[in-house]
Amino acid sequence: MLHRRKWYTGIILAALAALLVIAAAAVTDRAYADEPEKCRVKIVVLDKSTGEEIKDATPMVYHDYYVESEDTDVVEPVKQNTDGTFDIEMEDWAYRYKAVAKNYKYKRSAYGGNDEYGDWIEFDGKTQDDQGNWTLTLKVELTPQTEAERLNELRTESKKALSDYKKASDYEAEDQETLKTLIQTYSDKIDDAKTEDAIKQALAEGKGEIDKLVTAQAKNNDRYASKLMFTDRNGKTTPLLTGEKGQYEASLSLLDKGGVFSVEGDPAARWTVKKGLWIQSMMMNHSVEYVTERTGSFLTTSIPGDTEFVDAEISDASVTLGDGSKVTFTLKISTKEEDKTAAVAAVKEKIGGIGEVTLESGDAIRQARTDYDGLLKSLQKKVDNYSVLTAAEEKLEELKKAKEETEAKQAKAVDEKIEAIGEVTLDSENAVAEARKAYDALSDGAKEKVTRYEDLTAAEKKLDGLKKAKEKEEAEAKAKAEAEAKAKAEAERKAKLPGKVSLKVKSGKRKAVLSWKKTSKAKGYVVYRSTKKNGTYKKIRTLKNAKTLKYTNTKLKKGRTYYYKVCAYNSTGKGPVSSPKKVKVK
Repeated sequence: MLHRRKWYTGIILAALAALLVIAAAAVTDRAYADEPEKCRVKIVVLDKSTGEEIKDATPMVYHDYYVESEDTDVVEPVKQNTDGTFDIEMEDWAYRYKAVAKNYKYKRSAYGGNDEYGDWIEFDGKTQDDQGNWTLTLKVELTPQTEAERLNELRTESKKALSDYKKASDYEAEDQETLKTLIQTYSDKIDDAKTEDAIKQALAEGKGEIDKLVTAQAKNNDRYASKLMFTDRNGKTTPLLTGEKGQYEASLSLLDKGGVFSVEGDPAARWTVKKGLWIQSMMMNHSVEYVTERTGSFLTTSIPGDTEFVDAEISDASVTLGDGSKVTFTLKISTKEEDKTAAVAAVKEKIGGIGEVTLESGDAIRQARTDYDGLLKSLQKKVDNYSVLTAAEEKLEELKKAKEETEAKQAKAVDEKIEAIGEVTLDSENAVAEARKAYDALSDGAKEKVTRYEDLTAAEKKLDGLKKAKEKEEAEAKAKAEAEAKAKAEAERKAKLPGKVSLKVKSGKRKAVLSWKKTSKAKGYVVYRSTKKNGTYKKIRTLKNAKTLKYTNTKLKKGRTYYYKVCAYNSTGKGPVSSPKKVKVK
């Protein structure tokens, strides 16, 4: 449900007063149809200094409302007509309007709130054309913008860009003061600049000077880099990082698998690598896993196959020390000739990990075979547990064969159940269901061996058709009985309704006198009026006494033509409406 926005007290009081007037009018002048009345709005944009119309201006209208179910404000643009006007519903006053034009200042609303969408539309000045349509013309005045104002706007934007260029929190206290001074100095230069190019140059120079400042993180890196160590799997400890001036790198090899990171005198340090590393060989891609958010071993998986001609990627990494300080660096993975030995060891490990062979061992056996086949021929000879792989492959084939035989027997039993269904009738439901249940219980392999599955689906389809045909027949019989009962009830109801009114209308001075003959079965009458014969007729009076056979409509406009209709009603409902009668008021 949409609710209008609540604004300042004055607006609320004015809106309530307007709504009360509309509500009072609606009680006595409600339309025969419930469509909301619309108003066509035209926006004229003027130069505030000359009063002349700005031809290339762009007018805009927005629907500004509140959605209670979502607890949110919504502002939607209203589509503009081809003639530049806008059609909006007068029942909802939550509309805003504005206009923009090149070389003119942007005019904000004085009401606050969503002021960028313009002022509220009020319908006090609306008029009605000859066809009874509501129209409203609104004016927007825009102030021209001078070259000096445009430069001032650019200065303001440039000073903000300079102020937002770097975060003071990224620097130590002393450098924060320097940063503040640089921002002020170059903001003054921007203020003193006389041209657009000079403003842009001052901004660029200011950013260049700020770039010369060293961040607190870079200083931390210089302070602690020498404390980061790496101990390889042979127990040798060396400094991890190389570099200077806050920029450091750690270069490691796959041979360093099993090595441990450490920080001198700080066992609580936490190591983090921000993203995954991929090492690409000329033969294949290899994923390198690693430990994150903890102190531990480096590289948890090896690379099978030929690892020559490797290109390494780098990844952002950091170490958080026990006192909260952080060291940042890039981590680079490279390879060495000795990685061939690691590749052989990885294949042997895969073969050794197969274990007892079951039907679920297929993936492990295939992966070991792939890794082995990916080795250079000279390296395959070094895999001394290769016989374990071939024995596993033979055992897996034996298990698969036994499974095939079992599945064939199960499939045959299901085929026999399907054959037993025979000619499908409504009495075949249990046989079909039993065959379906037996088929669904099979493994995927056994299902593929069922030869009469299409017969089962055909039987299900035919049984479903028979059941639907029966249901349709029963439903049609029921619907026919209900329709006959409904028709009978409707005929009885219509027989109780009053007849059609025979209406006469006479013109009087600013009034119209309506009269009619008494209608059988009537308990009262309803009077409708329109300004067009085939237009929308509004209910103007309900006469609750069946004896009242006359009605005078007063306060009409002199010389205007009106059309009237009358219908009788009773406790059953309304009877047919009379033919329209025309009268021109004197």
